[in-house]
Formats: sequence, C-alpha cells, structure tokens
Amino acid sequence: MTHSFDSSDLGDLASDADRLSTTASELERRLTSLVNTLEADGTSPLLKTLGELRVSAREQRRIADTIRARLIGDIAVASGNDAKRPLVLIVDDSPDNRDMAAMLLETSGFDTITAGNGLEGVIVAHYTRPAVVIMDLAMPVLDGVQATRLLKASQATSDINVIAYTARTTVDNDAAAKPLFADVLRKPASPEIIVGLVQRFAMPGESSVAAGL
Repeated sequence: MTHSFDSSDLGDLASDADRLSTTASELERRLTSLVNTLEADGTSPLLKTLGELRVSAREQRRIADTIRARLIGDIAVASGNDAKRPLVLIVDDSPDNRDMAAMLLETSGFDTITAGNGLEGVIVAHYTRPAVVIMDLAMPVLDGVQATRLLKASQATSDINVIAYTARTTVDNDAAAKPLFADVLRKPASPEIIVGLVQRFAMPGESSVAAGL
C-alpha cells in the first residue's frame, strides 16, 4: 500500500528529527565534557569507550540533521521554494578524512552525511539519495569499487555521481572500474580541488571554478 505524505506529515517528521538531533547533541556535549575531565586525570580505562560513544553520538546527530534538512527542503519545495543545499555522501573508513571533508563541504554550501565503509555507503545512498558521493576505494566490508558497482546496478541510485577519492593510480587504467566514476580525486587533494569538483557535479550551472578541472 502506498502512502502519500503531505506537508503536515513532513513537518511532523522534521520535528521528530529535530528532537533526535537535540538529544544527540546534548549526549555528545556531556560525553565530550566527561572525556575532557578524564583526559585531565589520565587514568581512566573508560576513555576509549567514551571516545567511541562520543563519535557515535556525533554521527547520530549528523544523520538526524541531514534527515531534517531534507524533510524541510521537501516542505519548501511543496510550498514553491526549491532552494536547498545539495547533499554529499562521504564514504571513507578514516574518521579524520570523513570529518575534514564534511567540514569543508558544509562550509562551502553543501549538506553532508558520512559512512565508514562501502556497505554503509550503499545503504545510506539508497536512503538519502545524495547529489554526489565521494568514495574512498580502500575500505573494509565492501571496497569503493564494489560499492559503486552496487550503486550503479540499482535503479534508485544509478544516476548518482560518484567521485573516487584515492591515492591509487591503477583506477585510470582499469577498463572495468573507471567508467563507474564521474571523476577521480587524487589523495591528497587541496580544498579548492575538492569543492570545485563536487560543485561541478552537484551544481553544474553554478560552478565556474570547476569548469576547467
């Protein structure tokens, strides 16, 4: 049975996502305070676990914020305003790489959501339908090439632009893998190159910076 959501339904869901985001933010704040206190003592065996919980709370907040942003965007579209920030999915098994890329793109006019391996990336892409995916290639569970093959094989995600982000040079010479990707970012890439390339595929009519890349 198909259920059609109207604007009031989306508003209720956005409110739920807002409450989840607030709860996750408060949990993250309290965990950060506790971690800082324990780090000052330098003796607690719970530091590692608390640090992992803090990261988990941050990820839950980011997911809730992304869901809320997309729902509010849908409400705006229903009201005749189609201006919303493109969503970029960052798939990388390095938390530092994910966080740095997310921060860069969020301050450059995009919404972001992250995943820690190829399988998570495939699931998140089906759920959120991002405009662009930045895909690390060397990852556990599913590597970037395997994950991108699954995205391209699915009708729901086959049109998503996937950018490979890798230090490898072999992808350019891989006749089977290279056509999967809209483009390839070489690690390490400058912030200007990353933002310009994402703009080229997420906002093709608005990026003159990326036009020559």
